[in-house]
Amino acid sequence: MKCIAITGIRSEYEILKPVINELVYRGHEVKLIVSGAHLSDWHGYTLNTILNDGFEVADQVDSLYSTNRTTQRIKGVGSLVTGISQCVEREKPDLLIYVGDREEGIATALVGNYMDVLFAHLAGGDPVWGNADDPIRFAISKLAHIHFPFAEEYAENLRKIGEDDFRIFCSGNPSLDSIKNTKEISVCDLSKKLECPLSTNGYVVLIKHPLSSEKKGAGEQMKKTLQSLEEFCDKYDFKVVGIYPNTDPGSYDILAEIDKYEQHKSFFFFKNLPNIDFVNLLRNASALIGNSSMGILEAPFYKLPVVNVGRRQSGRLNAGNVEFVDYEAEEIISALEKACFDKEYQNKIKNLKNPYGDGTSANIIADALGAIDINDRKWYVKQKLC
Repeated sequence: MKCIAITGIRSEYEILKPVINELVYRGHEVKLIVSGAHLSDWHGYTLNTILNDGFEVADQVDSLYSTNRTTQRIKGVGSLVTGISQCVEREKPDLLIYVGDREEGIATALVGNYMDVLFAHLAGGDPVWGNADDPIRFAISKLAHIHFPFAEEYAENLRKIGEDDFRIFCSGNPSLDSIKNTKEISVCDLSKKLECPLSTNGYVVLIKHPLSSEKKGAGEQMKKTLQSLEEFCDKYDFKVVGIYPNTDPGSYDILAEIDKYEQHKSFFFFKNLPNIDFVNLLRNASALIGNSSMGILEAPFYKLPVVNVGRRQSGRLNAGNVEFVDYEAEEIISALEKACFDKEYQNKIKNLKNPYGDGTSANIIADALGAIDINDRKWYVKQKLC
């Protein structure tokens, strides 16, 4: 089978990578279309990461407009539709693969639909209330031919919107495969590598993105989060390791607040980290704070407490490790104290049941795709209604 995987941001690539590796191992031809933040120096130019991983890049599509305005993402969709369709016409793949709910996904879904190419969508049926990505994810699902939801609850959501059972394969989250197989690094060695003192009292990881429905408040929300973290760190001699936000409108305002803490003794920020460093950073952290999907999808596998500040990620399946708080210092600090010092709470998280899989998702996905007859027209034609 000849496949093209599409990726525009570091987080989705780490989910796709185990699947691509497994498909290649089984003899399928897989190339990538790389776009968005991967091609941005501002976000670490992670195209180099993809090339260093040994994958063949079929095309690069510039789709990231340098603006904080709401026109940014929809203009990006237009660029992606043009670029992806040209690449598909040239490469003639049997299958398109994408994970998530961003611009690359809806563009790929449209290309697959109009150009009669099978499209496999990972992470469908997963609601993210309050964000523009939520309806986009379900629009992608209605256009997709094959579904790999990460939890049974999300598979049921796909059935509710009229998707056929034969198209749905509950796979779990493939990024767990990568986490499970990543070499362990000690906190001491990681501290030396990152040049920050992680091995003292402890540290938390900060990943915070803008929410489209609250774009105007992104800067103020980040300011309150950072001020709360500063108070927490001063009180307990903790460190914060922060990762830059995604490219959505509002990210400029978040970065402006980050700039104020670049020289702070307790804060260390990175545009991007190699996967081995990032995985071990999470393995040894006391907690994750912010509003990243990692808190929902991957943190249960790490058995990591999460403080989710604000409404981003609300509506998603919570394994029991995530506490949602408002932008109030008292709430944020109290939740951090619980996550970092409450032994009973920590033991509860260590024993939670992870609904997002066990680190074998790539095999499930490769098995399902390998069994599909790409000449059978039942896969191409949607007949069932809600």
